Amino acid sequence: MSTINQEDVKLQIRDDLAERYSSIYTPEALAALSFMGRFNTEQKRLMAERTQRRATRIKEQKPITFLDSNDEIKGTGIKVQDARDGKFVGAIIPNDLQRQWLQGTGPAAKPNSPIKANLRNVAYALLSGADGWMFDGEDALGQITTMSLDNQVSLKLAIARDPLFLDVAEIVAREMNNWARDFFERAIVIDWRKQLGFTTKIFRARGLHLDDRHIRLNGESLSASIVDMTLYVVNNYKALQEEGSSIVLYLPKIQTAEEAGFWSRMLTALEGHLGLDEGTIKVYVLVEQLEQTFQLMEIRAALGLHFVGFNTGRWDYINSVSDANCWDPDFINPNIES
Repeated sequence: MSTINQEDVKLQIRDDLAERYSSIYTPEALAALSFMGRFNTEQKRLMAERTQRRATRIKEQKPITFLDSNDEIKGTGIKVQDARDGKFVGAIIPNDLQRQWLQGTGPAAKPNSPIKANLRNVAYALLSGADGWMFDGEDALGQITTMSLDNQVSLKLAIARDPLFLDVAEIVAREMNNWARDFFERAIVIDWRKQLGFTTKIFRARGLHLDDRHIRLNGESLSASIVDMTLYVVNNYKALQEEGSSIVLYLPKIQTAEEAGFWSRMLTALEGHLGLDEGTIKVYVLVEQLEQTFQLMEIRAALGLHFVGFNTGRWDYINSVSDANCWDPDFINPNIES
C-alpha cells in the first residue's frame, strides 16, 4: 500500500497501484483528490439518508411524492417553485453539444485486457461517426480488479493523441474500411485522423452510492464519484480544451435535487481548484431512478451552469420502478421484454 500525505489529508492506495498507474495517479490528480476529499462525509450522509428514505417509505407503505412548491431545494438556495418556473441560472450549450442526435456508449477498457485491446474500444467509438460517446465508468467496473483505472488510462492516451493510440486507431480504421468495402462497396472512414476529432467525448462517473475499492481517505472509504470525476477531469481537461472540446460528464443514479446540488458544488469546487471558470464542466443527467422523475425540473435547476440535458437509462429505470414500489402488492411490475 502507498500512503500519500498532503497537509492534513492522508491518501492510501492499495497494493502497488500507485506505481502501476502513475500516469493516472499523478501529483496533480492526487492533490485534487485530497482537495475534493472534503465532500466525502457529505456523500456518506446523503447515501445514508437515501437508504433510510426508501426504507421508511416501504415500512409505512407510502408512494413517492413531489416536493412542496414552497420548500427550498436543500443546499442550493433555490425555491422549488422557482425551479419549476425556470427562474434560475442555466448553462449556455457549447457548440460540440448542440447536436447530439446519436450517442454511443461503452467502456474504454475490457476486463483483464492489454492496453492495445482497450484502446481498440476507444478507437471504434471515436471512428463510429456518433455525435457523442459516453465512455462508461460503469458501476460494475469498480468490482472487477483494476478495470476502472484501465478505463482512465485508455481515455487519457486517446484524448492526448498518444502515438500508441494513433497506431491502434489507424489499424481499426483500416479494418472498418475493409469490412465496409465488402458490405457497402465503399470506405466509411475517409480521413481517420480527422474523424477522431468528430465525436464528443463524454465520461460517465460511477454513482454516489459506491465507494472506490482502490483508494482510501484518512482511513475511510472514498466516494467512487469523487475519484472518477477528479481523475478524469484532472488528467484530461488541458488536452480537451486545447482541441476545442468540452469537458463533459454523465451523472448516474441521482434520486433527488439535493443530490444534484451536491454534484454541482463538487463540480464548482473542482473547477475552482483547477483555475477553471464555473460551468466549464458540463453534465448530462441519466434518468435511472423512479424517485428522480418526481424532481426533474428541480434537478436541472440545482445543476445550474453545469447542466446540459437528460438521457434515460432504460434498464436501470425499469429496475428502479420495481424496487421503489416493492411495498405495494397491487403494483404490476414492468415487462422488461416488451
